[in-house]
Formats: sequence, structure tokens, C-alpha cells
Amino acid sequence: MLRPYPFLSFLLAFYVVHLVLKFGQVPVPPFFSHYFADLLCMPLLLSCAALIMRWLRAEEGLYLSGAMVLVATLYVSLVFECVLPLFFQRYTADVCDVVMYGVGGGLFFVFQKRWLPK
Repeated sequence: MLRPYPFLSFLLAFYVVHLVLKFGQVPVPPFFSHYFADLLCMPLLLSCAALIMRWLRAEEGLYLSGAMVLVATLYVSLVFECVLPLFFQRYTADVCDVVMYGVGGGLFFVFQKRWLPK
């Protein structure tokens, strides 16, 4: 059964607001325009992954381990900051993005039991 997850809805709403402001070319502080999406990336991605794993395994109390969060964060960092910039001009390598992925992944790991209740 599909349960409401208010935190995931909150993150998605924040991301939609970010996109509306970005594509509406509304002036915002530099942090919000450059790094906010990167900060939201890992909590959104890992929340979806955890919910899909709960659904597939039919295990309501499933949480992601520290190793899973670390590997996912390293993978996203590697792909978006090392591999894609080699092939596409749209992507640029930025160490601050990696830091934001790490902070987002760390926040998800610390607070996932509160954000994704049983």
C-alpha cells in the first residue's frame, strides 16, 4: 500500500520551486542557484531507492546502510563530476558539487529513520 512520506514530498516541492525559479530566470542567492539541487540530489535519490527497495522486498522497516549511502554518493559524484564532463559541455566538474552530494548523503543517512518511518 502506498503510504505518504511527507519529507519526500517536502524535498520534491523544494526541488520544483528551485526549477521554477531557475527556468523563470528569477534572481536568487548564488548558493541556491549553484548548489541547492546538488544538496537535494542524494536525499531525493536515496529516499526513492529506499522506498523502492521496501516495496520490492515487502519490508517496511528497511533502511539503507552507511555503505550503501557511501557507494551511491561516490557513484553520483564520479558520474556527474568526472565522467560526464569529459563527454558533454553541459556538465562541469566542481569539487563543491561533490561536497554537496556528500552533505546530502550524510544528512540522509543520519535522518533516514525520521524521514522514512516504518
